[in-house]
Amino acid sequence: MKLEPECIGCFFNQILKAFELLQPELSREIVITAQKKLMKYLLTFDINENAIPTLGKVTYNIIAELLGNDDPYHDLKIENNRLILKYYDEIISVIEKSEDPLFEAILAAALGNTIDFASQHDIEIISDLQKFSIEDLVINDYVEFKKSLNSAKELLIIGDNAGEIVFDKILIITIKKYYPDLEIIYSVRAAPIINDATIEDAKFISLTDLVKVIESNAAPGILVSQTSKEFNKYFFKEKQVILSKGQGNFESLYDIELPKKDAYYLLKAKCNLMERVFGVKIGDLIFKKKTQGF
Repeated sequence: MKLEPECIGCFFNQILKAFELLQPELSREIVITAQKKLMKYLLTFDINENAIPTLGKVTYNIIAELLGNDDPYHDLKIENNRLILKYYDEIISVIEKSEDPLFEAILAAALGNTIDFASQHDIEIISDLQKFSIEDLVINDYVEFKKSLNSAKELLIIGDNAGEIVFDKILIITIKKYYPDLEIIYSVRAAPIINDATIEDAKFISLTDLVKVIESNAAPGILVSQTSKEFNKYFFKEKQVILSKGQGNFESLYDIELPKKDAYYLLKAKCNLMERVFGVKIGDLIFKKKTQGF
């Protein structure tokens, strides 16, 4: 997805929020210095060629540089993983007791994309999941998703954040019960980028013991020109299903044509751009099959 007018102010605000979360005692001068660095980069940014995740990567690198830390979200990611693992058995119990465990597992994976970990949301995890229903997916292509899995040999899940990856593990376990012959591959980022899941997170929650985990690229999305050979081998396979988690991955896949395969987006609308693109409200949950040009 190309850079849209709604994105500019959002990236500057992300810098402010990142410093408030990671090191709130930093001076205003450092925060503004980071924003000025982003302004300078924007002057050379090709708005017709570059994808939004490219700018996200640059923004993250500026934050990391000024903090003097290549992985400033590291401790927060570990905390997020531990937080959800604490409720692991309870989440599985809620899913198994539901009328449609597969759909409930998808709702759980969507819930994982909604939690604001910085606000210590842990107390509401189970109650939120129990209250979730089919109406919570404003766009719902679940029936189409099941049809796609019925004829597929392989499912590639493109992961998003740490913490959320635990919900994805539970979804994978559930899918395996219904589609035991389906090969499942899970992709993480190739290097630390914001709070996105990396191979370290996959190993931490033992996802690597369950399915093949591959690395994509060091960006908050999928930049095909920068993805690994191993990722591309799976990404461009025919007669495959892709499940893309989160907004960054959606922004990456939006302009990419994926013939001879089905792809689905599972995310929460978190900004005005998503409101406009999907015709929903901020906070709405989306499970949508990718169509041509979308």
